[in-house]
Parts: sequence; C-alpha cells; structure tokens
Amino acid sequence: MPVTEKKHECLLCLGSNSNGMTHLQNAEKALNGIFPAIRWGEIVSTPAEGNTPCTLPYLNRAAVAYTPMDMETVKGILKRIESDNGRTPDSRQTGIVTLDIDLLKFDNRTLKPEDMEKDYVRRALQSLPR
Repeated sequence: MPVTEKKHECLLCLGSNSNGMTHLQNAEKALNGIFPAIRWGEIVSTPAEGNTPCTLPYLNRAAVAYTPMDMETVKGILKRIESDNGRTPDSRQTGIVTLDIDLLKFDNRTLKPEDMEKDYVRRALQSLPR
C-alpha cells in the first residue's frame, strides 16, 4: 500500500495597490504551478485601510492551497513571489504595494488573527468557492 504525504492546508490573501491586476495574475500563475489543487476566490476592490501614506485602492484575492511542504518553506516561496513582482522592504514606508501575499492560516493554526478581522480579508474570503 503506498504511503500518502500529509497535505497541509494554506489559507492565503493577496493584495496589490500598484498595477494590481498584472501582479495578481503573475501571482496566480506562479502559485498554480506550485500548488496544483489551489482554489481561488474572486478579485475584490477595497479601499486602503489604516495609516498609510498611499490611499490607492487595493485589489485583493483569497486562495486555499494544499501542500506537503512545511510552513517555513511556504513562507519563503510567498516572499520570493512578492519580490519577483517588485515588492521591496521599503514598501511599507511608501504605501505602494506591488504584491503582498499573506499566509493567514496553516492547517488549523491561525497565523494572523488580526488580519482575519479586517474587512478586505473578510470580503476576499467570502468569495472563495465552497
């Protein structure tokens, strides 16, 4: 009997306020190649939240992916995709976010509980297929 690998469930939320459609499409292509069974929600437009120097609206999208990779490996992949799409360490200061990919949950562990309460995350999560 073959041994099956454990698949971890990853809940992601992506966002961009700079050429958003292009960056979300780039991320979708990259993530589809890494996580073949990924499920995507709709792209939703939301206003900027909090104290940010840039008030451009965001395009946001949620996804659920399954992988045998550990959490640190997944986080590294997400950071690389962000960087490949122009994300820099000074993005927070300027408020221009080419691409942000948050790993909200890994299996049943909520990694960003404060983000789960944000309106843009809730709206993105509501559009995920059941």
